Amino acid sequence: MAKSSKSAPADAQGPMKRKRVDEQKESPDEQGKDQQLQKRRQPKESRTVDTNLSSPHSSIISVLAPKYDVLTASVISSTRIRNRIVRATEHVRQYNAASDKGQGQSRPVVLLHARPREVCKLITVVEQCKRILKKEGRPFYQYNQLFNLPPEAKKPEIVEATVLQDAENEESEEDDFEVMESRFEQAIQPPPDTKVIKSLRIFIAPMPVPELKQMSDVTLQAVGGS
Repeated sequence: MAKSSKSAPADAQGPMKRKRVDEQKESPDEQGKDQQLQKRRQPKESRTVDTNLSSPHSSIISVLAPKYDVLTASVISSTRIRNRIVRATEHVRQYNAASDKGQGQSRPVVLLHARPREVCKLITVVEQCKRILKKEGRPFYQYNQLFNLPPEAKKPEIVEATVLQDAENEESEEDDFEVMESRFEQAIQPPPDTKVIKSLRIFIAPMPVPELKQMSDVTLQAVGGS
């Protein structure tokens, strides 16, 4: 009788433990909600920025890509000059005239570009790259070209509006406010900017690039080597 009395509480504890374990398990709906929250909390990458910066160069890259290994790098305000110099020179160093097959990875080209306010920084990167390549006795060709920048979307000015709160005429006042708000938006909306803004892009290659040289708006500024 004593044994049966001791085993009864142990059996009673079993369902309680299983119940606690089951309570700790999340349902599929709760797990899905947690995953969505984690995705929302993750910082967004600046993919839109990179797309906007690279979009003006897609046409020239499509011309060079069949025969050259084009490395495209932007120079912006947060760009570290040293990092761009190292990346560009390492790409040019891959060239070996003996193994030049006339296309693909055997023919590296560096495309550096910047907005007008960072052009000075771009030139600094290019000059340092040329200095390093010249010191190493490597040939290099520099091609300069102006390109059109995509128009930047201007944000309209924010106008504070006072909303009258009247319990009696609440519906009619909301309708009037919506009409006035649309008129304000049309009045403060900036006109489309038709002015074309140009900036500079520079190509550095360890061998001549005829596709660039034959373009009327491209200038060959420097040629160096042993």
